[in-house]
Amino acid sequence: MLAERIDPVSKIRAAVLAAVEGSQDVPAGPWPAGTPATEDTVSTASALAGGAPVGSHHLLEAMLQAENSMAARVLRELGVDPDAVAAKIDELDPETTTDANPEETAARRMEIRVVDDEVHLILRDPETVTIAKRVAELSNGPIQGAGPVAGLFVPLWRSANQLLLQIQGMLEPGPEAEDGSAAGRVAKAVRTVLAPRLRR
Repeated sequence: MLAERIDPVSKIRAAVLAAVEGSQDVPAGPWPAGTPATEDTVSTASALAGGAPVGSHHLLEAMLQAENSMAARVLRELGVDPDAVAAKIDELDPETTTDANPEETAARRMEIRVVDDEVHLILRDPETVTIAKRVAELSNGPIQGAGPVAGLFVPLWRSANQLLLQIQGMLEPGPEAEDGSAAGRVAKAVRTVLAPRLRR
């Protein structure tokens, strides 16, 4: 479930402060008392990052999605359209910003395709391609998850299914996503931001 992937707010605070101050030595103290909108914004930004470091673009989109928040109201009254922000974020190359990170760079080169009764996971980042070529060379061909090697493939299988179920939940949400809880609000905001991009 999406809500289970949200990191504690104190970790996000430490990461943001470290990025702002240029130091990795910022202690992760408790987040000051925040409004529900602040908590939703930070949790949504973390969920949008999906395990990668939280970037300023995640915070911006999360601010626009925080229901009834002052930030969202100000931005909208200034004419900032969430769809236009999303389109501009998708248009810009993150590698030209200080929000670039190796995880997202590699992820942007991934693709999942369904061909007949097969699911093809395509990884195009140079580091993974180099490693895969070396492994194929050492093993004299493709490696299959059979026999004693099967256990090595289990984490990949679990991760792929978890990702696909998360995407399915964004495109086809269940009734628990609309329960009004903090986790439900975060899930709804993330779905609002990501579902249109997944449908492209």
